[in-house]
Amino acid sequence: MKNIDIYKGSIASLDSDNVLFANAFHYAAIGMALVGTDGRWLKVNQSFCNLVKYTESELLERTFQDITHPEDLDDDLNYVQRMLSGELEKYEMEKRYISKTKKIVYVRLSVSLVFDKDLSPQFFISQIQDISKSKQLEQELVRMVSEDFLTKIGNRRYFFDHSSTELERAARFNEPLCLLMIDIDNFKNINDSYGHDTGDIVLTKLAKICKESIRSIDILGRLGGEEFSILLLNTDVHIGTIVANRIRTNIESSSIYSGGHSIKSTISIGMVSFTGDNKPLGVRLKQADMALYQAKENGRNKVEVFNDSVTSFGIHEKTRTGFIKLVWQQSYESGNSIIDQQHEQLFKTANELLESMLAGLPQDTCIDAIKKLCADISNHFSDEEGILKSVGYPAIENHCLIHKTLATRATQILNDYTSGATSLGSIFSFLALDVIYNHMIIEDKKFFTYVRA
Repeated sequence: MKNIDIYKGSIASLDSDNVLFANAFHYAAIGMALVGTDGRWLKVNQSFCNLVKYTESELLERTFQDITHPEDLDDDLNYVQRMLSGELEKYEMEKRYISKTKKIVYVRLSVSLVFDKDLSPQFFISQIQDISKSKQLEQELVRMVSEDFLTKIGNRRYFFDHSSTELERAARFNEPLCLLMIDIDNFKNINDSYGHDTGDIVLTKLAKICKESIRSIDILGRLGGEEFSILLLNTDVHIGTIVANRIRTNIESSSIYSGGHSIKSTISIGMVSFTGDNKPLGVRLKQADMALYQAKENGRNKVEVFNDSVTSFGIHEKTRTGFIKLVWQQSYESGNSIIDQQHEQLFKTANELLESMLAGLPQDTCIDAIKKLCADISNHFSDEEGILKSVGYPAIENHCLIHKTLATRATQILNDYTSGATSLGSIFSFLALDVIYNHMIIEDKKFFTYVRA
């Protein structure tokens, strides 16, 4: 009889524990969830539903992977696997969910694993605390520390921190870099003639044009006063000079309106070009500053380049950035002089087009370059087909069909560019992947043995 009473007491205690857990789960002020080992939501409380804006039934049809930010998913899954393998007993991490309203929700996630009586993993218990407000405050503090108050671009600290990191990375991978020092010409005269408020507008306009003239991966900062700097990543002296001159001409052709006056300004740019090494940022800034001084001495509104590879001023075109130049290689030669000469000419014409677009030349100029490329492609395809027919190439029909598809695509690119419906990236993808890699390198190599003289 005594054993029966003990058993009943144990059951009552167990039921009481279950009720306590259920109430704690349901009424918790933070998000609580039971998650299957496959990631399925098994049970969620109302606080978590409020956080991610899904109803309980909507969540139970999904997995945690479905609402986790893609950039955080790999880390989360790695922790899950380490728990299931027995390496971890629990884990904590900061991550982001994407709510039903597409809002990013920052959370601190704490996870433990529950086992069944056979010690097999049964489900995860997750506690989810909303830290969005603290994250927003943190991001705001970072922005205040790293952003220039006036121009809203990176400040001196931001530029030095990020550029130093990129110099170290470029040294490891031996990548080319260009560092620009930019100074507004006769800026004191603008302040003296129109006032400091107008000078601030000029500074803000310069920052905006610089930002619009470079890629998102490049680093832009205001070092102080009217002095700005840009680090162009994976960029050699040739392309760096094109970008610098594009910024200079964009500033020269712009104007601001203040106090009833239309005010124009110019800039001088000093640039140092180098391939990744261990020289610190301070040394590179001094070299760029030397080039800037030279630009001022030569009459202002100019770009002067200090090329560290030869330690002299000037523009050197012998090296160009690989990712925006198509490079002809001997391995591409078929052995037929006509085909090889035309292939090499296509490379040249394609590079002229890419450089025209990168330099920001007028649309009519770029359209003429695309038309020339289309004409060269059409003439080459016609000559190549004649040669293949004369040697009895067995796959001539399929090869002609590929030519027709590429010629049509080239014409479409011309039409799209004319109407503003395509970009430099799309054109480069067509030239590098479709025309050169898939066609010249893959398809054309199939007929090499038939056309070699």
